Amino acid sequence: MVALTQTFMNQGGFTMTATALEPAGDTAMEATQTMDAMPEHMGRQTDAHGEGRTGPTTALATAGSPAAESTASLAAGSAQAPDTAASPAAAAAPELLPLRRNRNFNLLWGGAVSALLGLSTADIAYPLVILALTGSPLKAGLFATVQLIASVLATLPVGQLMDRKDRRRMLLLSESVRVVAAGSVAVAYFVGALTFWHLLLTAAALGAIQPFAGARTLLLRQVVAPEQISAALTAEQVRQQGCELAGPPLGGAMFGISRALPFLFATFAGLVSLLTVVLLKLPKSVTVAADQGDAGASDNDAAPAPTAEHGGALLGLKTIMRDPVMRATTLALCLVNTAGYPVFLSLVVRMQQHHAGSGTTGLVVAAMALGGLGGTALVKPLHKVLRPGWLLIVACLVFALTNFGMTFFAAPLADAVFLAIGGAVIPSAVVMVNVLILQAVPDEQRGRTAAALEMFLLIGMPAGMLVASATLQWFSPTATLLGLSLLMSVAVLYAVSQKALRAARWPEARQA
Repeated sequence: MVALTQTFMNQGGFTMTATALEPAGDTAMEATQTMDAMPEHMGRQTDAHGEGRTGPTTALATAGSPAAESTASLAAGSAQAPDTAASPAAAAAPELLPLRRNRNFNLLWGGAVSALLGLSTADIAYPLVILALTGSPLKAGLFATVQLIASVLATLPVGQLMDRKDRRRMLLLSESVRVVAAGSVAVAYFVGALTFWHLLLTAAALGAIQPFAGARTLLLRQVVAPEQISAALTAEQVRQQGCELAGPPLGGAMFGISRALPFLFATFAGLVSLLTVVLLKLPKSVTVAADQGDAGASDNDAAPAPTAEHGGALLGLKTIMRDPVMRATTLALCLVNTAGYPVFLSLVVRMQQHHAGSGTTGLVVAAMALGGLGGTALVKPLHKVLRPGWLLIVACLVFALTNFGMTFFAAPLADAVFLAIGGAVIPSAVVMVNVLILQAVPDEQRGRTAAALEMFLLIGMPAGMLVASATLQWFSPTATLLGLSLLMSVAVLYAVSQKALRAARWPEARQA
């Protein structure tokens, strides 16, 4: 669906960095307003006919669940808002600083542009350089498999760290590791020492620090005023789609000039991103999650005792698994990623066998981002005519049909068209997941919930990639794509079979 981190491991499926899932433009504002209404409607059950009158889920805030406690916190915050607005301090609040003059926002946004462009450029080069060195699709698949496994293992611990430690320092760490990883590949190639084992170590390093990327989006939410979140998220969407569109063809073209050039560019882009993080000037109340910042505000305050609400690294998993709609959504998308992630490797191998240029390969990979850019216009219409569960079902169906299309029409132009069609439903699905899951928890729990969501989305991908790469080693890419298309059909059938998902409704608008 969305590939906000844009490493090679995240291209070709519904993969996302969960903390970065945000609606854009008017949709962002509507989603925020929708979430304001959520506390009044959470917990309503479906009727005997399965027709739900809940918010986005049928049991998102069942009594005693972490989600219910989170919803109560949000409701309390909303209830306090009128008093704050009526206070003299609020009345005398200075005029909002425009985003274009917000130094910290521009540093975060500019750094994200540089980081994602560098990643997108190098991502297309990793499988190409492995195929050039070894001629083995299996080894190209092992690179991605190692990266995925490292990311899955790191996701939950990193999510807990993002709720407890300084997010700016975590971002400094992740950007530094990316610079060293890409730079080492370029240097090793120039001195004639680049090996497959070196690339596997690079894959492990990139995978392990990939979850840290969510710290940037969590920081971005804290450096703008609530009234500016819509505009900030729109800028984020433009940044994401633009980099995903430009990076793969740029990387393919650079690879055609020199195999080391994409990695040199990624190193330079990473240095620029690292510099923007160094230049950030943020108070601890912004870089550390709300409850941790409050806990450290006074030396006389005792540390808060552990409670179910603060329940450790597993809090996000418990929140998702206790709710039927959250659970059905994440499991359906896990199947989508398992089948969708290996599609890009299959296409790269097929185009290489047909002697397509690396630039052509990059353009085909970029087609999904182009579809996603156009798909932003579909968000409001689709959300008006489809319930959230049916929106997910339709998205899964589109992915399955486009996979079958790429199976039976083996041509770069056809591949690009089908990828663009699949990408067009991504923005609508992004908003759906954002409303159903991520916005339902407070900031001090969002890192863990986002990490749990990301873990679900990633967990099936190593197996999918390993099986697909082995299939590519001994069978044709077309046969591999057919198997992936059949597995994607299983995701559609699973989503359709979930009654809670079919009955889920969008939250009702709050009455004035």
